Amino acid sequence: MQCETVRQQLIDGLTGALADDASAVREHLATCAACQAEQASLGELWSRLATDDVPIDTADTDRMRGRLDPLLAAYDAGRMTSRAPWFRYSGQAAAALLVLGIGFAVGRQTASPAAASPEMQTLRAELQDLRQMVTLSLMQQQSASDRIKGVSWSSQIDSPGNDIVQALLDTLNHDPNVNVRLASIDALERFADRAVVRQTTLEAVRTQMSPLVQIALIDFIVKMNEQAARPILQAIADDPKVHEAVRARASWGLQMFG
Repeated sequence: MQCETVRQQLIDGLTGALADDASAVREHLATCAACQAEQASLGELWSRLATDDVPIDTADTDRMRGRLDPLLAAYDAGRMTSRAPWFRYSGQAAAALLVLGIGFAVGRQTASPAAASPEMQTLRAELQDLRQMVTLSLMQQQSASDRIKGVSWSSQIDSPGNDIVQALLDTLNHDPNVNVRLASIDALERFADRAVVRQTTLEAVRTQMSPLVQIALIDFIVKMNEQAARPILQAIADDPKVHEAVRARASWGLQMFG
């Protein structure tokens, strides 16, 4: 087993989700000093994150910044060249751990006078960028559970950019997994005031093939009181080709509009 493959699985090992070839990973670690060091480093950081009384000093944040900056540079380069996916699994896993580590550091220092310093403000901005990077990366993974995790991560971004909103809309329209599409509808609620979100959801309620997704979209439309949806809901309610439960929900939505 190659070192790169092993290091991709170290994060899973920390969370107790190591793949089926865990024995091969252990055999490699037994003979590879470099991977042993990487495992020890990640394990130490993971343990520190679970400890409430560990102080975070400047050296800690500098070390995390040293690993963060290359990841952000790689993300920006990938975004500018429009290459997908933006991050391979190994980069995403490392970035996820950095989000936890830097978020912990920033959170610990928020209550201190140093929290208002330019350095801490810069660190918080970088953390925001990193969260967005990991979110977008997860939403492009092959695993549906990873994509759902990415959709969920979008809620941790205080001021998400257009990339996040568009990624959620693309997920709603094109993800092959019903559960991922349903999760994207929940995540889009915080952006219900955006015209693009309203328009896309109105279009999606007519084009989605899953009754569950259609019903969730009708609920979303009613919640945001989108009066422009009246003719769309009426057409759905009157269409005998539409699933009976969806037609009933569309009729309910019209009643809710009054």
